Amino acid sequence: MEQKEIYDLIARFEGSSLTVMEIEQDAFKIHLEKGGRETQPIQAAAPQIQIPQAQAAENGYEKVRAPLVGVYYAAAAPDEPPYVSLGDRVAKGQVLCLVEAMKMMNELKSPVDGIVRSIKGVSGELVEYDQILFEVEPC
Repeated sequence: MEQKEIYDLIARFEGSSLTVMEIEQDAFKIHLEKGGRETQPIQAAAPQIQIPQAQAAENGYEKVRAPLVGVYYAAAAPDEPPYVSLGDRVAKGQVLCLVEAMKMMNELKSPVDGIVRSIKGVSGELVEYDQILFEVEPC
C-alpha cells in the first residue's frame, strides 16, 4: 500500500463513525482504533521530516503546510506554552509545532527567518496533507 493511500485511509477513518478498523493485505497490516481514550503527545526526540516547499502568498508571506495527515499540537505537552504565538519572531529551522502521525511526533520547522503572521492549526485537531498551518513574513 502506498504512503498516500495510507494517509487517505487514516483521514477517512477519522471522519467516519467507525471506532476500530483492521486491514490485512499480503504482508501489509494496519490496525486503527479511536474513541474513549484521550491521546496526549509524548515527549520524545521527534524525527526530522522534510517540510513541503513553503510557498509565497500574494502578501509575501511564506506558507508552511502540513507534510502529512496527522494531529496538530501547538506545544510539546498540554501544560507547556506553545512553540510559537502570533507575532513571534522565528529563526529558520525553529520548531513551529508538532504533527503526530501513527504514534510518531514530527516537528515542523520554519523555512525562513521571520514573523509569525497567521496560525491556522488548532491543537489536538486533525490536519490534512498540504493544509496551510502557518504564514510567516520573511525578514
